[in-house]
Amino acid sequence: MTLPPPEICQRIRQVHALLGSSLPNESATAHQTLIKLLAKHGLTWNDLPAVLAATEDLTGITFTDVGKSTGTSTAGSHAPMDAPAVNVLDLVLALIERHVAITAEERMVVALWVLHTYVFEQFDTTPRLPVLSPASECGKTRLMVLMKLLVNQPNYSDNVTPAVIYRELELRPGTTFLLDEADNQNLLNDHVLRSVFNGGYGCEGCTDRIVNGQPKKFSIFAPLSVAAIGTLPLPLLRRAAAVINMRRHAPGEMQIQRLDRFDPSFPAAREEIKKWGATCRLAHDPEMPSLFRNSAVDNWRVLFAIADDLGHGDAARAVAIELSAKRPDEDLGVMLLIDIRTVFLARGFDRISSLALVDALLGLEDGIWNEWGGPQDDRVPHKLKQGELARMLKRFHIRSSTVWPLHRQPSDKSRRGYHKHQFEAAWRAYCPADTPTHSGKIRCLGHS
Repeated sequence: MTLPPPEICQRIRQVHALLGSSLPNESATAHQTLIKLLAKHGLTWNDLPAVLAATEDLTGITFTDVGKSTGTSTAGSHAPMDAPAVNVLDLVLALIERHVAITAEERMVVALWVLHTYVFEQFDTTPRLPVLSPASECGKTRLMVLMKLLVNQPNYSDNVTPAVIYRELELRPGTTFLLDEADNQNLLNDHVLRSVFNGGYGCEGCTDRIVNGQPKKFSIFAPLSVAAIGTLPLPLLRRAAAVINMRRHAPGEMQIQRLDRFDPSFPAAREEIKKWGATCRLAHDPEMPSLFRNSAVDNWRVLFAIADDLGHGDAARAVAIELSAKRPDEDLGVMLLIDIRTVFLARGFDRISSLALVDALLGLEDGIWNEWGGPQDDRVPHKLKQGELARMLKRFHIRSSTVWPLHRQPSDKSRRGYHKHQFEAAWRAYCPADTPTHSGKIRCLGHS
């Protein structure tokens, strides 16, 4: 390949930078312009990385500067040679929008997650990225393949074992795991694989094995995205900043391009992201929305830090707040407290028996207690029982006591149950004041 004149190389670089534009149609126009510009000068997409690299010399002076030079060096006014040529967040957002049909909010989450795979080791946690759909042919695999073309050191698989994960990380630290078809992995019953998925969320995550008769510790700290039809175990969902919900679109509803895994724009994008990852200086304690706490803070920390670094901090926080409002709290204990508050509000009483409380929970139209799968969502679904209710509430230091009817008569008998005041501290601590209740959706209140 023979490079065109310096001014043409610089023009190609300028058009390439517009691929990450957030302005309507500008990215698509830049894509077509770049194709024509390369063809006009006898170049292909495969030549693009060389052209971009050639626009800077070892001192960081662009060819344009050389052409305008009057003998005075201007190297100090330019970015170093290894700095990215474009805003990599804009670039990844444009590539996702071009190839996958998801909402703008989900696109931001996916783009930030892709970038975080290059810098996650600077932080204590790496948020999981669940990709879910209600049925097949909703685009999960397309999104997973697109991420494979963009993330750092991808390991894409339709089936994986714990041994593969920790052995792969021993050979290639920093690997990003992309698991498709996870609904066929039997995650509810594979406790070892689930522990690796959950443990790898934190930087201290590790697993111990016997190798050649000697104990050996393996690190399992690594980025992970899991795609499945239906849902995933709640502990895994709680380790995600957001859930990407894919859906099937009617013909012609979404205009997206065919995903060509040989398109050289993907390796070119990865090179730009690597440059950014090698030079960026991310804040370890970015500003958090006031309503975020506990796991939400840990899940979004690295994503906000990236967004701030690339000028999208406000947009990222707006996305996080919107998605958090739409997303139900996956902590079953908190969901139980919210639903119990609903029951007390509907009754207007200050006490309730355990039997009546369970009946009322089962009577919630959109409750989950008729198909209770246990606190880890790993049991055969069944109706919630009084003993299970008591065990869940013990986590919040709420225990049943003797409850008498409100207007006690000589013939009345006491029951085991709860008083409203027992829950008030937990409601203040765990249930936001604006959490919606189901007061208008109770079918029955059961025993008094």
